[in-house]
Amino acid sequence: MEENKNKIRQQNTRETLGTAVLLEMEYTGEDYSARGSGFFVAPDKIVTNVHVLADATTVTARHVNTKMVYTIEGIIAFDDINDLAVLKVVERDTPFPIGASDAVRKGDLVLAVGYPDGKEDRIESTVHSVRNSGRHLNLKCLLAPGYSGGPVLNMEGEVIAIAEAKGISFGNSALSESKAISANVLKFLLKRVDGVEPLDVWQKHPRIQAYTEACKGNEKREQGEYKEAIIHYDIALKLNPGLADIYNNRSVAKISVGRHDEAYADSLTALRLNPERFNFSDLRIYLSWRWEIIKVFLISLFVKFIRNVYRKGRWFAIQASMNLHLAKTRTEQGHIAEARNLYRMGIENFSEAINQKPEMAKFYNGRGWAKYLFGQLEMKQGNTAAAQNLYQEAVSDANEALRLQLKSAKFQSATYHTRGAAKASLSDHNGAIEDFNASIQLNPKKALYYRDRGLAKEAFGQHEAARADFAKAKEIDPDFEK
Repeated sequence: MEENKNKIRQQNTRETLGTAVLLEMEYTGEDYSARGSGFFVAPDKIVTNVHVLADATTVTARHVNTKMVYTIEGIIAFDDINDLAVLKVVERDTPFPIGASDAVRKGDLVLAVGYPDGKEDRIESTVHSVRNSGRHLNLKCLLAPGYSGGPVLNMEGEVIAIAEAKGISFGNSALSESKAISANVLKFLLKRVDGVEPLDVWQKHPRIQAYTEACKGNEKREQGEYKEAIIHYDIALKLNPGLADIYNNRSVAKISVGRHDEAYADSLTALRLNPERFNFSDLRIYLSWRWEIIKVFLISLFVKFIRNVYRKGRWFAIQASMNLHLAKTRTEQGHIAEARNLYRMGIENFSEAINQKPEMAKFYNGRGWAKYLFGQLEMKQGNTAAAQNLYQEAVSDANEALRLQLKSAKFQSATYHTRGAAKASLSDHNGAIEDFNASIQLNPKKALYYRDRGLAKEAFGQHEAARADFAKAKEIDPDFEK
């Protein structure tokens, strides 16, 4: 394995075997430009992603080092489901050798080449999984949007995939992964090369215009404008109903506005559009795909049951929890505007739950925790005054929850922890330690409580006691990080 790592490091520092290019796009009526990547697959052919080209008024392909600008004649092949397009250019350059992606296995070392900042950048990574019946690879790295369309190379310098570093999608658990299209899909596309179609004519294909609408939907989603995002996703899927990622994106937007039945239907459609073949060598992936279908179906039944059986207060609380989970995910992904809107919606959901059932202490604690998390986000963004107000409101909600006398020790401990976390953020470390003490007394098996008490003690100058708490947290949960 060490020999393999050295080999890929050598590849990273020497000239690769083909020519990668920077693609620069401009847009009519817009005051911004964008960058993407591509690479030669034949002396006069460059491959990239459909979404890189879909709505650009002008596209420039250039070699960053030699300053060569290639004259683009048009599109000669495209795959609007797998997001690949092949450009014909006048000038000639060195193509990359294309490897056999069906030989790729989990853990294989790879090198992604792209132009996120207009300069060539390279990221060493490994293959996390081969998905969608071999059509896609998941890489253990995050690729910036400028990598879209760039080559993913194996240790021999062969292309085994094409990077697809595009907009946000429903893959909320894969925050440290990027998707790439396998080289076998590209090989099949290159067998279908046809005559040259001008770029502006090609962009008018309805199935290509779907990508433009999908990008608009992603932009609206990132801004937290979910209803507008859904409108764009609806248009995109009417134009091209085979785009699984768009069903996933629309699913999340629908969950955010409470349209859960439709959201889960979209999730199931996306899973069925990306099937996994039954194969004994990849049985785990096949079973994982089948389990995802079953899980989404069961969740949809559970949500229907809760909505129909329980009172509206509990239903609002469930919606709030879903929005908080999405808000945390969007924060980790860097989509701050969307995260803010999700936190606001979560707080509103808990407020509705309280209006329905004002004696329910858990709803107050839930709203307090939502305000604390929102305050953490605002503090990281430098909005100190807004964060302080949210922390103070979190303390008030926790006080009300404790006044209502939670019967369960588990929920009492969670409420003391909410209040303690908010107090610590307000620099009331002594008060925070007292609340964390109460949390631990009620629930001594929660690593988070020891970790947070340790942080409060550390800030209060009790360093030895803090180390003991960190050690206890690690003892309870070996994977827990300070």
